[in-house]
Amino acid sequence: MAETTVRKVVVVGGGVAGISLAHHLLRRTLPTLTEALGQSYHVTLISPSSHFYWKVAAPRALVDPNPGFPEPFASIADGFQEYPESRFKFIQARATYLDEKAQTLHVQLSGTSEIVPVEYDSLVIASGTTTHSPLFSSAETHTETKRILGEMQIRLRDAKSILVAGGGPTGVETAGEIGAMRQHWPDANKSITLLSGNACLLSHANPRTSATAEQMLKNLDVDVIHELRVTSAIQKKQDQGPWEITLSDQSTRKVDVYIDATGSTPNTTFLPSTWLDSKGFVKTDQSSLRVQNVTGVYALGSVTSFTNGSFFDAIQPVPSLIDSFRDDQLALYPELSSRGQTWWEWMFGRQTRLYQQKVALTQFVAVGRDGGVGELGGWRVPSGLVYKAKAKTYMVEKMDSVVYGQDSRRA
Repeated sequence: MAETTVRKVVVVGGGVAGISLAHHLLRRTLPTLTEALGQSYHVTLISPSSHFYWKVAAPRALVDPNPGFPEPFASIADGFQEYPESRFKFIQARATYLDEKAQTLHVQLSGTSEIVPVEYDSLVIASGTTTHSPLFSSAETHTETKRILGEMQIRLRDAKSILVAGGGPTGVETAGEIGAMRQHWPDANKSITLLSGNACLLSHANPRTSATAEQMLKNLDVDVIHELRVTSAIQKKQDQGPWEITLSDQSTRKVDVYIDATGSTPNTTFLPSTWLDSKGFVKTDQSSLRVQNVTGVYALGSVTSFTNGSFFDAIQPVPSLIDSFRDDQLALYPELSSRGQTWWEWMFGRQTRLYQQKVALTQFVAVGRDGGVGELGGWRVPSGLVYKAKAKTYMVEKMDSVVYGQDSRRA
């Protein structure tokens, strides 16, 4: 039999990747391992915010004060109520430092200066990224995120000039939502500009997809400018005044609202530098999701070195990480590893699912309220399908299925 001590699994990150993985472990993988090995497990999930933020809906949430649109927040603790304390614990805290030798993560409890140690036997890094604009990533608390979104709604309503930087999906969707909302504001006389920063919008998409997105934005009176980037952005009055913008052609602009949708930085400052690549992402084996050259540590989602930043790249690798974790646990007890096998596994061996990142683009981008552009496995899809799949609600109705782990029931 395995040892009677409880093996500690710590998951850092309360986003879609970390929550999905935690549910899969608790509901399926760990009970199976306990049955096979006689080993008990405990999962600790760590997140700075008490609430999950459905960031997919941020472009709609930052413009729409309509109470009919559901809030893109859900309590993390509520989603894990079914698990007893002996198996699961949620800690609202920010990771500050990791002691690799002691296998201990130090975290600062939210709302306090208290630092507490969290020991682990296995660690999953799913801490995600922080966007350049606070609109598109979770703040320390969901109430702070709601405040930021609410203030932006008022600023956009009253603004005369609006500049969005970034020609990727977030920038396109944000500019489209602002353009579509124009008719609902008291003063519709606004200039809305989107700087793509490249030769076209959605630079990884089919050229026809890019061109269609640009035309849809122009139909919403959004001015699209290519090959121009923001080099400096200074707000005259903190959080409320106009912006002085300097562009890559040395020209300047003064705008009432500036939204930076150009990218993000990985949340990895608490990790050893040897675990990170030159850009600060976790060096991760793409097939197994193991952190390179480290034992018992895994990474998932937008914090990994291979990520493309998509929702699919956070969800689809979960089974592969699960199998890697299972294999590593079984390897600790080789004399017991055959217990709990199905007849198929006994005959042909256990299957280990390896993650293969899809090369063909799968992406739906809402452009306004009535449709958008998209590609599915590299094939273009009609605007009506993008409306049903994303533009109508930004899939906010799927949020609870993530938080409550409904997909793990079917996996």
